[in-house]
Amino acid sequence: MNKDLLRKLFFPFSILNKLIRKDEKRIFFYSNLGFRDNVRAVYDYMIDNGYNDRYQIICAINEWEEYRKQQDDDASRHKGVTFVSPKKGIIKFLKAKYAFYSFGKYPIKPSKNQIVVNLWHGMPLKRIGNMEKGKEKIDYNYFTYLISTSDYFTNIMMESFSCSKEQILINGEPRNDIMFVEDIEIDSILREGADKFILWLPTYRDSTEGGSEAANNDSPLHLIEGDKGNEIDSFLRANNMILFIKHHPLQREMYNSSFTNIRILSHKEFQDAGGSLYDYLRCADALITDYSSVYFDYMLLDRPIAFVLDDIDKYGSNRGFVIENPLDMMPGANIHTEDELLDFIVAISEGRDEHRELRHEINNLVNKYQDGNSTKHLLDRIMRNEGKA
Repeated sequence: MNKDLLRKLFFPFSILNKLIRKDEKRIFFYSNLGFRDNVRAVYDYMIDNGYNDRYQIICAINEWEEYRKQQDDDASRHKGVTFVSPKKGIIKFLKAKYAFYSFGKYPIKPSKNQIVVNLWHGMPLKRIGNMEKGKEKIDYNYFTYLISTSDYFTNIMMESFSCSKEQILINGEPRNDIMFVEDIEIDSILREGADKFILWLPTYRDSTEGGSEAANNDSPLHLIEGDKGNEIDSFLRANNMILFIKHHPLQREMYNSSFTNIRILSHKEFQDAGGSLYDYLRCADALITDYSSVYFDYMLLDRPIAFVLDDIDKYGSNRGFVIENPLDMMPGANIHTEDELLDFIVAISEGRDEHRELRHEINNLVNKYQDGNSTKHLLDRIMRNEGKA
């Protein structure tokens, strides 16, 4: 359905939301692109800390039937939780005192007696929301509070979502907490006995020239095609290293790999394998990405990062960046060619880290909280002090 039409159809619900009394003991979660990321991190924290003993928790997600089956298998963990479809969740949202979302939303304005938190899914390097070309006038402000991880991002988030400074909560990303929790069993499974584990997370190529097909053809994974890919795979094998590549959820999978030490997983394969992306980040000795905000998260671990930038000019002219010179915010090796990709992998094998000092500087700029307790900080502020902190 057209988003403009959807907003018009939902307009009466904003009026109704002001009239319906809120249940102080109802917490609502919404996600239309998988029950994951920040919204799942907050949910898991609540379950682990017994919020479902004190509150009614409702999750409106596309996979609600699957989670109901899981609930039947593990009733003790999910007690006090109701999984519903996004459509059925509308009325339940209207009665909720607290609501959280990361992906998608109901275009319903919060009541003054309601706290709706837009957790989003990462601080931006590329343009988002009202900063994107052609989206300057869209109303994205359907929340009480919006997370920003530092003062550096506050004005950027305000402009992206056309919100006031009073709506900004300086807080770490809840999803990052898992990177600080040691899990020897999961890490051992992911590493498969490798001495070094490198994680490559390409971002989505949302090209405005040529449509989605052009966007997919721009994927940086072309750097491992042909003989050079075989050379990289051989080096990894000889040095007991793994290069693990995960497709973006929206990217069409294009590569069937016959490599031994380069592992390429589609988003579905990744989901079926279980575990969190942030388990993989915790496990990784180094990260390769491009314009994904995930590297702001990974800097909390103080490990090497490389950026694949062979299409930075094209990407900048199409999608655009929130700062004039994005390279100033990329504390790591710049990769444009297959040889430079191999050079970075060699550096990791030898334990070289040439960008540590700049990485520390950028990390302190973009991550105010670095203690692995972001979810606790968030809920303490919102649910105990109504956000006044």
